[in-house]
Amino acid sequence: MSKRRSGVSTRGGPSAPLALPSRREVRLSVGGRLRFSVLLCGCLTAACFGTTLTQARQDETSPASGESAEADAAARPAPEYRSELIRGKVVWLADALKDDFGISTVPEAAERGLAIRTTAGELIPIVEDARGRAFRKDKRLRDMEVELLVRRYERQPFVQIIRVYELSDEEHFEVDYWCDVCAIVMFEPGPCSCCQDDNRIRKRLVEDFDPQALQK
Repeated sequence: MSKRRSGVSTRGGPSAPLALPSRREVRLSVGGRLRFSVLLCGCLTAACFGTTLTQARQDETSPASGESAEADAAARPAPEYRSELIRGKVVWLADALKDDFGISTVPEAAERGLAIRTTAGELIPIVEDARGRAFRKDKRLRDMEVELLVRRYERQPFVQIIRVYELSDEEHFEVDYWCDVCAIVMFEPGPCSCCQDDNRIRKRLVEDFDPQALQK
């Protein structure tokens, strides 16, 4: 067994003393590491700042998401539709499905959708915009025999109401809502959009009803 004490080996004579770094070398080594760390931090900060600045410039030059969506919508061609006249009565779709076809729906669907039951027995669902919603709000419209001027779009079964005509003795009466105070036409019952007084249902005889002109 060999023993080492004070740099002396009992086996093979004196060994070389251990070379310890001087204080100057230690200071230089620590200083170098510090300078390297500072330099590395500076590089990382510059890289992050450059990335942020580049992204900010891209955000300034690129359109906002809302503007991009609007631009895309404007670039798309307008959906194609055809105008047509449909005769019948407007009904609750769930009731008509049960009465006409024996199709039951869940209770919460009872008054969820509207459709026109045509004179040929066809059920056509209605888009519920302001004109369509009038049939939900005003039972008098659902009791009428009507002829609707509608838009029928491609690739979907709903029709959009453009005008409402009541049929009476084969005469056509255009139906809308009217404020006597403000002389404003509205498409559903309720308060006037101007004076807030209640509007009234209005029926006007159309003397020269021309189906061909309406369906162009």
